[in-house]
Amino acid sequence: MLSTYTSYQLIIKDINKSIDRIEQQPTVDRDTQYYLANITKVKSIDDFVKNDRLFKYAMKAYGLENMDYAKAFMVKALKEGVTNPDSFANKLTDKRYAAFVRAFNFAANGADATIYNKAQQLVTKNYPLQVQIGATQSGFSYYQSETAYYVTNISKVKSVDDLMGDSRLLAYAMAAFGLDSETEPAATVRAMLEGGVSDANSPANKLTDKSYANFVSAFNFVQYGDQTTARDDVQAVPKGFMAGAGLTLVKPSAQYIKGEADYYAANISKVKSIGDLMADKRLLTFAMASYGLDASTETPLQISTMLAGGVSDPNSPANKLTDKRYANFVTAFDFAQYGDQTTSRDAVQKDTLNVYTTESALGLITPNADYIKSETAYYLPNITNVKSIDDLMADSRLYNYALSSFGLDPAKESKDLIRSVLTGGIRDPDSVANKMTNKAYAGLASAFNFEQYGEAATTINPAQQPTVDSYMRQTLEEDAGKTNEGVRLALYFNRKASTITSWYDVLADTALASVVRTALGLPDSFATADIDKQAQLFEQKLDISDLTDPVKLNKFLTRFTSMYEINNPTSTAVTSISVLFAKPVTSGISTDLMMAMQKLKF
Repeated sequence: MLSTYTSYQLIIKDINKSIDRIEQQPTVDRDTQYYLANITKVKSIDDFVKNDRLFKYAMKAYGLENMDYAKAFMVKALKEGVTNPDSFANKLTDKRYAAFVRAFNFAANGADATIYNKAQQLVTKNYPLQVQIGATQSGFSYYQSETAYYVTNISKVKSVDDLMGDSRLLAYAMAAFGLDSETEPAATVRAMLEGGVSDANSPANKLTDKSYANFVSAFNFVQYGDQTTARDDVQAVPKGFMAGAGLTLVKPSAQYIKGEADYYAANISKVKSIGDLMADKRLLTFAMASYGLDASTETPLQISTMLAGGVSDPNSPANKLTDKRYANFVTAFDFAQYGDQTTSRDAVQKDTLNVYTTESALGLITPNADYIKSETAYYLPNITNVKSIDDLMADSRLYNYALSSFGLDPAKESKDLIRSVLTGGIRDPDSVANKMTNKAYAGLASAFNFEQYGEAATTINPAQQPTVDSYMRQTLEEDAGKTNEGVRLALYFNRKASTITSWYDVLADTALASVVRTALGLPDSFATADIDKQAQLFEQKLDISDLTDPVKLNKFLTRFTSMYEINNPTSTAVTSISVLFAKPVTSGISTDLMMAMQKLKF
């Protein structure tokens, strides 16, 4: 019979091959195939515990096979979950229960527990939530209304007087460059605009703060005259305005915006009445969204009443509202004044189209339910094909969806930063994601955890393959233990070593503590000593950080398997050799260790 050391080394030398041999055992193979084929069908705790075959497989995977009869006990643990530090599983000393509940997390994930993957279910849950959060942020309706007004009216401005004469346009334009029209004297604003920026000594250029110079450079009436507001610099002002808004918004894709705009352009001229507009939900949604209104939340009666009332009468329904979005909408679609000629006007043909396109690109028109559905329908089947950070970043549609779901703006975020966030993961407290003040980065890295799970990051679910992997490892250790319990202990310690953070973790686990005592030559009776004294001795003799170093861990387990063999010889030959070459021992304790123990008070 092989010695403990030799048997352990033969297994650990190529652990994957050792596990492959376990997988090929007929019983193991049958049970595993059954488990994988059926675990995703489990939608509740009751489903789980009633399927004895699945439940026992799962319990064994987490080293709890001796408790697979205690279903009421496990149901309690599963129902309370692990989110609350005071939950049943979390309060148990044996952390295997918490690990089991974390894998089968019905408390947190409900019916999705056995299929839940952060890159799938979490992201698709977050996406519509982020859309809603954006739409409910303070000031959102104001930004919608003011942007719509700006886009609709700025082209009518042909001079400094025109701009100064419209306080609403002036306030918007100046805000885009960090200026406040309410605190800046009108005479100063006029002097800046009339001075231009061509002359190095103009009023705007002489200021150290370049906010005015940037503003005047865009609204450069001195150089461009009545063509000023037709320039790209002026048309791009909404981007500057929104940059200072501080809103976190989800922007629909360019393809979606173009599709809706194309449909509107092709069909709006066919609308000759309020009834026609109300009958085409897609056109109505587009038209209302352009002015910050959601057709799905407004009643048909409300919409019809506003349109029928027009805006010529100061007391019309639209004009009586403090919120000017309805007034903006009705001004454009003024059937009360223009009748069947309404949609042939520029306000409908051009301005509304421009408002929609501009506001959508800014995120001010929230993606509707159909859009969210279509993007999610694209995301779910395609995200599972993503096997690396490069794959994710290569598909702009997936990438934008993923970032948006965590409140990160794909247009603003540096791709180099996002790559660093994903590469570093979240296991290291000093990773890029963990060091960022904005916890959205850590959320993204946690969902797309390529650092920990590699190619399986977008598909892994702890109830599926990880549980199977744990089952195989448990079975390997169990099989080894049938012929040599020392090999099983060594394999177990090898598996758990990376999770050990203190000697109290070791002392809380009977098997781990047994390995350390054996390696140090301590008798079993040492386990009855004061717990703090045990931890103190372990700390004196061993550096706990060595357990995370593969070379040092192997050296430690070589010592353990050798000491175990001395105390539990597999053959008489080993016994004879140990007598010849082993140092003198007293009850399995070395002389040096005895001297060290003498100094401790028990």
